[in-house]
Amino acid sequence: MASRLGENIQREWDKEPFAGELWDALQARKHDRDTGIAMLTELAERGSVLAMMYLGYAQVSGDGDRDQSALGERWLIKSAEGGSIEGRFQLAHHYQRQGNWEKALRELKILTEGGYSPAMYALGLYLYRGELGDRSVPEALNYLRMARDTGHLPAMGLLSWIYRKEGYGLTGRLASHWHCLAKIPAVAWYLWHYPNSDKLRGRPQRPPAALQGAAALDPH
Repeated sequence: MASRLGENIQREWDKEPFAGELWDALQARKHDRDTGIAMLTELAERGSVLAMMYLGYAQVSGDGDRDQSALGERWLIKSAEGGSIEGRFQLAHHYQRQGNWEKALRELKILTEGGYSPAMYALGLYLYRGELGDRSVPEALNYLRMARDTGHLPAMGLLSWIYRKEGYGLTGRLASHWHCLAKIPAVAWYLWHYPNSDKLRGRPQRPPAALQGAAALDPH
């Protein structure tokens, strides 16, 4: 059970027309980066939006080569335009790391409008910390409440922190305690039964891959 991927990335794998070849490419990349990248590139050129996402991420998070990063960004854009939520999430994080806040904000808002709770949480977190330009606690609260209403558990934790730390008085302290207590049973259940769930996912980092949960994804 614990090996399952998050809900969205599992849906994307289930719809992936080249799942077997993509699995092989990701496994090859573990042992030989160049071979794996070549295999991912071929699949991306054949239209695999998941291969575009994995390839784009590998290139934007590589050794700092500017040409590779630009190519990776283009693959992430194509993945997002092809309908990959994970591709758009990684693209938003790439823009945020670059300091391209306007584009990061645009991509995250597209995801929040589509109901993707990790994007709601990431947007709230970035706005609260001022990682998308100006810091805005009211806007952060708006997106965090949206995420909370979908059952996103880190959003509940961050709301608890904000209500306690940002001068909301007795009402804020009561809200903080409520959010803290309300999330404990759910966090315990998900950590035990489904630790990769989107309900636990924070900001995007390494994309979920077939490198984990092999039994659930191996198409052979």
